Amino acid sequence: MQKIYKINDVAKIRSGMVVTKTTNRNEEKLTNTFVRLLTTSDFDDDGNLHREIQPNAIYKPIFEKNYLKAGEILFNAKGRRFFAMEFKEEFPHCIAGSTFLVLTITSNEILPNYLLWYLNHEETLKVFNAKMYTQTLPSISIKELADLEITVPDLDQLKNKKLKIRRQLIELENQYINTLTYKKIK
Repeated sequence: MQKIYKINDVAKIRSGMVVTKTTNRNEEKLTNTFVRLLTTSDFDDDGNLHREIQPNAIYKPIFEKNYLKAGEILFNAKGRRFFAMEFKEEFPHCIAGSTFLVLTITSNEILPNYLLWYLNHEETLKVFNAKMYTQTLPSISIKELADLEITVPDLDQLKNKKLKIRRQLIELENQYINTLTYKKIK
């Protein structure tokens, strides 16, 4: 049985931080620069995090509670390209820039991968992309994201579908192999 939730029912949402990146690259003078501020420029066109991200913000105590944790989802909520990605803690001491909303899953009813898939789904993006025509700098507010409805299938039902599809794939593969074998023999 499918359930319909609002994002706010299954995840806590917080804003990214307004922080200035440092332009000074003299590491001797920047002993407290070990924080990585993630901005949209740190992602490729497919929403993947670049592999070479250097510390670029001077540490402040307020960052402590905003460090990204594995499994949190970053949603780019400002600009002309909306996308979501799961933070996997590839880099220590990362904080999200102000263009991002950070989602922390608070419910066992949903998996991070499913929420990520849903936010990046073409139909969901159509809802967000409608903003492109009504705003100069399109943005999605925390409230808009929190109120977005998400349909969550029952996990057991999903597992059964997965098994059924797996069996169908095995059957198709066997048919294909049999067809190729038959053609070779003939």
